[in-house]
Amino acid sequence: MPLISTLVQQVSNSTNPAVEKITEAYATYFLPQVERHKDSLIPLGTAAALGFLTYRLYNKIIRAPIHLQHMKQCDYFTAIKYYFNNGLVHDYAREVIEPVRDDSPGIFTRFSAQGWIVDITDPVAAKQMVMKPDLFPKSESTNGVKGTLIERYVGGPNIVFLSGPDWKRHRKIANPAFHRALPVKVFGNLTQTMFKVIDEGPVDVTDLFTRLTLDAIGTAGFGFNFNALIDEHNEWVNGYNQVKEGMIKPIYILFPILDTKLLHWFPKRQEAHQSLTNFLSMLDKIILHKRQIIQERRNKQMEGDNNEKDLLTLMIESEMNEEDGAIMSDEELKSNLCIFFLAGHDTTAFALSCAICEFAKNPDIQEKARQEIINILGDSSENITPTIEQTKQMTYLNQVIKETLRIHNPLCTTPSRVAVEDVELNGTFIPKGTLIDVDIYNLHRNPKYWKEPETFNPDRFAPGGEADSHSTSGYPWFAFSNGGRQCIGMNFSMVQQRVVLSMLLRKYTFTLPEDSLHKEHIQKRGVVFAMVSLDEMKVNFKRRY
Repeated sequence: MPLISTLVQQVSNSTNPAVEKITEAYATYFLPQVERHKDSLIPLGTAAALGFLTYRLYNKIIRAPIHLQHMKQCDYFTAIKYYFNNGLVHDYAREVIEPVRDDSPGIFTRFSAQGWIVDITDPVAAKQMVMKPDLFPKSESTNGVKGTLIERYVGGPNIVFLSGPDWKRHRKIANPAFHRALPVKVFGNLTQTMFKVIDEGPVDVTDLFTRLTLDAIGTAGFGFNFNALIDEHNEWVNGYNQVKEGMIKPIYILFPILDTKLLHWFPKRQEAHQSLTNFLSMLDKIILHKRQIIQERRNKQMEGDNNEKDLLTLMIESEMNEEDGAIMSDEELKSNLCIFFLAGHDTTAFALSCAICEFAKNPDIQEKARQEIINILGDSSENITPTIEQTKQMTYLNQVIKETLRIHNPLCTTPSRVAVEDVELNGTFIPKGTLIDVDIYNLHRNPKYWKEPETFNPDRFAPGGEADSHSTSGYPWFAFSNGGRQCIGMNFSMVQQRVVLSMLLRKYTFTLPEDSLHKEHIQKRGVVFAMVSLDEMKVNFKRRY
């Protein structure tokens, strides 16, 4: 029985009073009896140890930790089911989140890939958290697991996961780049290339917009065209897709040891790592080349059109113009490019796909948006790329985009933060060290703050409309986060969506096939990884000219 005694001693290092009492009773009364009769009671001792370990597992994993037990808790087993089967987000919300959200003040706890975390679906609490970045800095991006595919991609020093002075330095350099980089010509030219793909036959818009935005973020981000629209299976497209798909596989997120120490067991996973190595190496070469080109241009006092320069060029120029000498290392530039790429590719493709689907499901909304665009761009039988000034006039289309991002946000949750001290959020006590995030999906669909939240209604975002009613006290719309750490690429994404959708509205009408998967609910997946994905989405495009 010494083995059982040792095992119990190892697992009983707990601050939970209930566990400590059980451990003390086990050591004082039960173990001496077991040791005295070890030959006949080994099965009993083993069973007792296993029973204790089961209770320990329950207290440590299945049940929220004691310092969070004053909050409502989402059911562990139901959540785990969705983690492993990559279930629909709509079903996960209905079964796991909504029963707790609707029976709580909008602050509750759930089990996640990072462990137990506090979810916020209350706009006042969400505002309080993001307005106090010193009390709620970003947590570790990948739960501290080095060498996983996702850690290698997003785990470097970047603007999303840094805090304090380093974050301010990155933001100071990146801000001017994003305010100047609104390359409508790039977006317009790629959209016209996309028209040729649409005219070839039936279209899966999920795939189509993923290819479009891959070319857009590559070109506008660092001057590299993946040519995904023209050749969807070329080496770079296949490699990046392998990385992207690999990052969201639940098994490697929940069990990172499979992605590191046991990686040699999984040849396909090794291929994904090699594709990432190739991608990162390509970025290294581009950064080095850009620095050389920019320095040569500065020496010759040559300037270009800021609006059409790529983000990498603008960031390097920004740091060169900083009087206080603030710079980013090549490694920091690369890490930020990875973040911009991830945030600006699939998220925008997802939003565009959902907007087209909602247009197809709501022909009255589609036609109202089309008439606005025709009033701005005209109705001639030629492709027209709007100017920046014209995109600012697209009031109703902007409402459609915002409503799409409310009901179909590309992210289920924000990146997690951690409370650095005991604090209250809208009356709920948050202990020091607690992981916390904003549950965007369920905040945006919270019936306490949105009337008929499942209904697609762009008029919510009309001036003085429903969206404005809570904006002074809280943040009911959290599509790009809020506060000082609001998504730096918000304007970039919004302009791209306005350009693409306005050009599509002028040229085509959209309908869903009769057998569409998305007629009732748009089928979205992405419970473990915060970023949402779509099932195949076929849309019928009919040319107007």
